[in-house]
Amino acid sequence: RLRPASTAGYADLVARHQSDVAFRDVVDHVAEGLGLTVLSADGVSGVVLAPLPGSPFELRLSDYRANLTADDRLLHGLIHVGIAAYTYPTAASLADDDARHASVIDVERFLRTACERLAERAGDEPADDGASESAQAWRLYVRRQATRDTADGRVGVSTTTGMVKYAFERLVTAGMATRTATADHGTYRLLRRYRTAVRELAATAAHQELMQAMRDED
Repeated sequence: RLRPASTAGYADLVARHQSDVAFRDVVDHVAEGLGLTVLSADGVSGVVLAPLPGSPFELRLSDYRANLTADDRLLHGLIHVGIAAYTYPTAASLADDDARHASVIDVERFLRTACERLAERAGDEPADDGASESAQAWRLYVRRQATRDTADGRVGVSTTTGMVKYAFERLVTAGMATRTATADHGTYRLLRRYRTAVRELAATAAHQELMQAMRDED
């Protein structure tokens, strides 16, 4: 979560990575040896890394959240795709530097609307064991309760609203977002390094399916 602007030594290294080809090659090869790939490096976000498959730095589901059921795993995966789709709805939006903000409630509503449209399109067709993970996920999302307050006034962690909030908080921990307000269960600013990760990593079939569902009627 370091930034070059607040760490002089880091700023010098990033500047060298940008200007010195031999140094950049060394950094990239060392990263590769550690099971990492350098997605970008600039004076604002610093070095943005992503783990390669099998890397010791790869996030495991047990690291993300303990004791997830199979259904919850699919839902959390869909929610992260949904945050990316809501925040960057077009290829052009991934190219601009404007700050992006999103609330838990806005993303939950966006995802629920998209999943309901996909469910309407599927009609009464039953889900089978061969259905794609994205199809299984949006069917689960429609059936899952959106919100349920607990005795202490917090949103239930097993609801879709609670899951969306948890996903945003994980992005904060990863240095990809900051919390800007508490309204609507939390409003967040998505940082440039998040945009980089979405641009490089999130062009998935599930992402395209969600966006198509929203474009069909909007």
